Amino acid sequence: MKVGVRTPSIKKSISARTTGRAKRTLKRATNPFYGKKGMGMIRDPKRAVKNKVYRKTTVSFKGFSGMIAACIYYPLYWSVMLMWYVCKYSFLLIWWAGAMLVNLGIDLVEWFINRKSSDGNAPVIESETTAEK
Repeated sequence: MKVGVRTPSIKKSISARTTGRAKRTLKRATNPFYGKKGMGMIRDPKRAVKNKVYRKTTVSFKGFSGMIAACIYYPLYWSVMLMWYVCKYSFLLIWWAGAMLVNLGIDLVEWFINRKSSDGNAPVIESETTAEK
């Protein structure tokens, strides 16, 4: 009994999708029990058990290649998305911090301009006093 990946056959794959389709449609229309679950066990139990074991112990090439692609694609996709969000939100954080520093600078300038000395008068800047003399 084979175990692992089934050998792909293009000829059988095409045959299953074209020639057998008309036969299956005709049999389904004439025989009410055709294609129903469990009918294989009634008609030929030995063959049904053999096929069941074969399907459980092997995997189709199409499914196997899909699993490999998923193992490569999804981690790559999520790592790219993670990098995108890290860059996006770090940029927003830096932008926000810059805006806060600008606001703090504006507040400090306003405070310096509007501050009062201890006697209630506006403070005298040294450069103004030296220019007047």
